[in-house]
Amino acid sequence: MKSAWKGFSNLFEDDEPGEPRYDPVHLAGVLVATQVVVGALFWLLWTLLGFEGGLALKLGALLSGPRDAETLRGLWGNLSALALCAGLVVALHRLDRRR
Repeated sequence: MKSAWKGFSNLFEDDEPGEPRYDPVHLAGVLVATQVVVGALFWLLWTLLGFEGGLALKLGALLSGPRDAETLRGLWGNLSALALCAGLVVALHRLDRRR
């Protein structure tokens, strides 16, 4: 038990001079940035696939002949999310191929 506690407490002691230094502000920044990115991705995918029935419902209504205004409600939100998603995929693809 004592060696486990000593090993745990050694994690928080001073590091070797050649090792990178632990920075809690950097860690907090990474955690906040990760939560922001996950939230934005969730919003984007929800708007594309779930908002007012989703894009699949709207495309099905457009292809199946007569439609009412209630079925196409939210189409601009779905299309803007599709444009943002396509732009994001293209940007990530170009970033990956540039390296």
